[in-house]
Amino acid sequence: MQNYKIIIKLAWRNIWRNKRRTILTLLTIVVGCAMIILMNAFAKGGHDQMIEDAVALNTGHIQVHEEGFWDSQTIDYAFKPSEELISTIEGHEAVAGYSRRVHAGVLVALEDVSKGAMIQGIEPEREKTVTNLHEKILPGGRYLEKSDSTHVVMGEMLAKNLKVKVGDRISIISQGFDGSIAAEHLSIVGIFKSGNQEYDRILMLIPLSQAMKTFSMMGYVNSLVIRLGDPDEMGEVIEACREVTEEYSYPIEVMGWKTLMPELVQFIVMDDVAAWIFDFILFMVVAFGILNTIQMSVFERTREFGVMLSIGTQPSQVVAIVLTETVFITLVGIIIGSIIGIGSSVYMHFNPIDYSAYADEIAVWGVNTTIFPATVTVANVVVTGLITFVLAVLFSIFPARRAAKLDPVEAIRTL
Repeated sequence: MQNYKIIIKLAWRNIWRNKRRTILTLLTIVVGCAMIILMNAFAKGGHDQMIEDAVALNTGHIQVHEEGFWDSQTIDYAFKPSEELISTIEGHEAVAGYSRRVHAGVLVALEDVSKGAMIQGIEPEREKTVTNLHEKILPGGRYLEKSDSTHVVMGEMLAKNLKVKVGDRISIISQGFDGSIAAEHLSIVGIFKSGNQEYDRILMLIPLSQAMKTFSMMGYVNSLVIRLGDPDEMGEVIEACREVTEEYSYPIEVMGWKTLMPELVQFIVMDDVAAWIFDFILFMVVAFGILNTIQMSVFERTREFGVMLSIGTQPSQVVAIVLTETVFITLVGIIIGSIIGIGSSVYMHFNPIDYSAYADEIAVWGVNTTIFPATVTVANVVVTGLITFVLAVLFSIFPARRAAKLDPVEAIRTL
């Protein structure tokens, strides 16, 4: 124990022999840890925001439909949600809301102008708990209401292509679920701008009650969309729904957002890989900075180590002194760097980067997320600190072993 105390005192004094070099090494560790924590927090916050924006716009966290519907997106694939399925969804504490939908491809016409579109029959009040399209209605219009019948809300680009405005009447024609011709006259009550060009170009919303009549659904729906209050419990909700849907006489799919939007998952994975490469570079910068400091320190004290070895100091004690110096510098740097990283991440969480002014330009790339907050996690801080510490110790072993293997006579003669 006495030897440990002496080693600690010697190590602490040694690191402050050259204050400038020690401070520069500390700054390398501090800046490295702070940047890694902040960049990982931005990645986490940005990904969470992108997922939230994607599921809140139209998709939801989970969808239930007949097998084959998601691939074909036609009205032919439909099912009747059982009371057991509805009660299972309503009874799960992780579910924030759900809504039944009817989907159909239609031809929209106004005088001599006609366009293809996708119509969704929705439950207006329930839909507000699942998506946020009701918040994206342009001035002069409104969202659908429970009492509406032959009323429609459509995307801004579709309205421009049809040359229509709020108050105009349009005609639609399609195929009903029973194979009959589905045709209806609809009054435009609102136009939305979602930020997603695909939705703005083809999507129309009508009340579910009207969709049931127009498309002769006979109580069937094409999908049941679920929004979660706690996305981390998505797996449990999916399993609970699958246990119920296994009793159907025809195959039912229960799909989470990762299956519904594989392109978003792929983007996140690619972004994570880029972040890991960036982290690796910063970790290497920090590690080699520490190696350089300890290596120079050992070179400068070659004669001192020779004297210590000549008077009976064990090589293992020399190694312990050098590694303890590394531990002191690294721990101080990690603590300060973590504090700065956490503080800056928290600040950027409440003051996120806002690209709202460039929403139209960003939408060209198929991205509707314009707010990028930073979200710091315990895992982010702990893993960053742990990897920095391990790398620092590993890279310090080489100069420490060199000091321990010095020949005392030759070391003492060193100028």
